[in-house]
Amino acid sequence: FRSEPARRESSGPRTMARSRQRGARVHTCGAALAAVGLCLAAAWRSQQSIGHAAEAFGVLGRCGRNSVSIREVRRLAQAAGRSHGDVAASMSAKMPAPPADPLEWSVDDVRAADFMGSASYAGSLCRALEQGADGEEYQQRLSAMLGHGDGTRGFFVTYLTDPALTRIADAPEGIAPVVASALRGADLEVVAPLAIMNLAMPTATALAHAAKGDEAAAARSALTARRGLRVLQLLASDAEAGAPVREQLRRAREAADETPGAGADGGEWHQFYKRWKYGDEQMAAIRSVLDDALGVSAR
Repeated sequence: FRSEPARRESSGPRTMARSRQRGARVHTCGAALAAVGLCLAAAWRSQQSIGHAAEAFGVLGRCGRNSVSIREVRRLAQAAGRSHGDVAASMSAKMPAPPADPLEWSVDDVRAADFMGSASYAGSLCRALEQGADGEEYQQRLSAMLGHGDGTRGFFVTYLTDPALTRIADAPEGIAPVVASALRGADLEVVAPLAIMNLAMPTATALAHAAKGDEAAAARSALTARRGLRVLQLLASDAEAGAPVREQLRRAREAADETPGAGADGGEWHQFYKRWKYGDEQMAAIRSVLDDALGVSAR
């Protein structure tokens, strides 16, 4: 992974080029990044190996020049005589250390961070927000994080999975205003499909864990799915952001019935479900939670 100086120099034309490519990459790399983020988070928050979490999601890797698929992880493990979890754990060891204070990073630092840097930084920022940190400086950094694809995925690694974030993620009155505001202003071409994946994937995974009798893992996946649903409900019901999010939800829902629409996005969602080989019970659960997300916007 890139060193700190290299990461800081990654803004400018390269960042703009990456932004222009986002739409074409969203389904091919979005699922991989959703999976690896949740895998890393699961490993941080439990004694289980990253390999175990990766098996559940069906993929471990990040999209880009150094893309690593679950097949490649298995191949490397076999060649080295190491377990899948060992290989994945060695990758997580390269995660940069988060700053003790999220304000140590400038807004430009946050904008320039790659996925692993963003995933690390999100822990520091979310913990500060959970502890009551407030003010324009935090809002600016959160908005900067949600302003690019790697930052959004890195944010979701922590926000959707950390059980300690009860105030900003699980409050009965809804998502914390500072987070809600940043989500509404984020790039919906990235956030909408990623949020749907972060609802569908842990919903299906929770059932797989439960079938194996692993109730603790099932509960972790269910927490991720609940928070993913809240994010979608917030966006789908928003006056400005709602229309494109509802359209993505409708396409994902149609594809879950194996009757995707004629549009390219509908076909991509069909391929998304096919790729992960979800069973009938899992697809039924996914249809149900997508209906829940759509139901809020219809009220």
